[in-house]
Amino acid sequence: MAQEQDAEAAKDLKDVAAVSKDEEAPPVETTQKTSSKRGSIQVTAEENGLYWSGRFAGGIRADIARRLPWYKSDWVDGVRGCPKTLTAALYMFFACLAPGIAFGAFFDQHSNGQSGVVEYLVTQSVSGIIFAIISGQPLVILRPTGPITVFISQLYSISTSLGVPFLAAQAWTGIFVGSYMIIIAVTDSCAAIRQCSRFTQDMFGFFVSTIFIFMGTSNVVDKFVLKADTYSSMHQLVLTFATLYFAVTLAGFGKTRYFSGKIRELVSDFAVPLAVIVGAAAANLLTVPIEPLPVPEQFEPTQIGRPWMVDICPADTCGMAVGIGACAAIPLVLLFFIDQNVTMLLTQHPDHKLKKGGAFHWNFFILGCFNIIFPMFGCPYVTGSLPHSPQFVKALATTTIIREGGHERSEVVSVCENRLSPLLVNVLVLATLPIIGSLSIIPTAVVCDALFLFMGLSGLPGNELFERLKLIFTEESLYPTLKWTKEEVPRSRMHVFTIIQFCFVGLLFGVSRSPIALAFPVFLVMSIPTRMLLHKITCGYITAVQVEILDGVRLSSPVEQGDEKKGLEAATDEEASKNQVEL
Repeated sequence: MAQEQDAEAAKDLKDVAAVSKDEEAPPVETTQKTSSKRGSIQVTAEENGLYWSGRFAGGIRADIARRLPWYKSDWVDGVRGCPKTLTAALYMFFACLAPGIAFGAFFDQHSNGQSGVVEYLVTQSVSGIIFAIISGQPLVILRPTGPITVFISQLYSISTSLGVPFLAAQAWTGIFVGSYMIIIAVTDSCAAIRQCSRFTQDMFGFFVSTIFIFMGTSNVVDKFVLKADTYSSMHQLVLTFATLYFAVTLAGFGKTRYFSGKIRELVSDFAVPLAVIVGAAAANLLTVPIEPLPVPEQFEPTQIGRPWMVDICPADTCGMAVGIGACAAIPLVLLFFIDQNVTMLLTQHPDHKLKKGGAFHWNFFILGCFNIIFPMFGCPYVTGSLPHSPQFVKALATTTIIREGGHERSEVVSVCENRLSPLLVNVLVLATLPIIGSLSIIPTAVVCDALFLFMGLSGLPGNELFERLKLIFTEESLYPTLKWTKEEVPRSRMHVFTIIQFCFVGLLFGVSRSPIALAFPVFLVMSIPTRMLLHKITCGYITAVQVEILDGVRLSSPVEQGDEKKGLEAATDEEASKNQVEL
């Protein structure tokens, strides 16, 4: 098998040079034909690249061979995809700017001004622009995320308590974690994410959405508890929920019956930009004091007077900084391994119907380089972002509303896969840096409160953990059609599975808010063996087969039969197509 993989992979790389100059490049046939039904990824290995090639950087070379024929199409489709390209870019610009400013301002206060908003936006914009141009899968949105902010906050506390300059400790941690990531990428070890089933994917997605909702709610509460003497709390509360209502209503406009389908889709696509613009305009018309965005007055390092390049070997503490970096990088690389690859898995979800393939190893390699370079300039680390990346794909998607059994759902018809839209997102973020002081005209109630709540709430529908949680409180006769029968998985077993998964989310949330937040990635990785041993943990109450059905690894009998029939029809169509080509 290894020899066959090597031969076919070599053929792939040769095929890249021979790709036709058509606008729609054909996908490259790659090295392995076995299929993976692990979690939500029910696609062949050559489509997601999650296998060990047995060669040095074999996965990276296969990723490049798979995606390079589509490179021209990525740009052409971006131009042809207007207005989707523009609307998705504007939506994600605001969705990325808000947490970048909020997390940067939080860390500015926590680190006594050593790093802040400017460094966060520099990392996001510069890494995002480069990533949009050279990555394998450009639809993944890169950001210094909430878990990263929690991590470096703990790193700051540890380094300062040991008398080591924080920026030097952060830089050495970046050197080590980036090196670990490069090793993982060149050894094809990203393939291990196949063991991360939907149990972990849905749990992590639910956790991230919960964090956004928690942050948005906390900001609202703080305006009444901590800032009531400075700003008008009630006016800001009304502004927050009016902006949120406006965004949610416009985002769901595509499901209404008003106007034509194209107009409904256009209004839905511009939901977030319109809500932010209207909210900011309304706030500036008020005569009461409204809290502005916490942005610096001009573009410069947060720590006044510091050079951009960090002194990574400070006198008397260089060895200690290296030691802190080597140790702190171990839990951090676990976080990046799960965070980035789960983001890739959810971005490449079969429901999104992406056609150009993934690039797990090559993208992870690029992130490793980023996390070595940016901390040397005092900037935070970066990784794939949830729920931004899947939501970005949905913003680029053309959808249709399907109504059946009294329920309605949105189904993706196609996605405008391109590089232009993610490039525009980060160019817009970069363009805010020279005029960063002007962003204070936007109130926190609109961006840091309403938009956080919108991001969290919009990330929940479609998450299977969230959908099963709702079933606990729903009358059984009103259940939507499930993927399994009551005989295969009794309702009580399904609810126990859901409660265990939800408790794990609670554990992650508690750890992330505790003094041991530095170990948060370890608890996240623990969810993988927990899922594997769940039938033993429940003492057989939930059987191994039932766990696999609930987790999407094993299809229920009716679904399997339907898939076999579809597979047979697809094989027949493929054979007929080949015969036509031969004729």
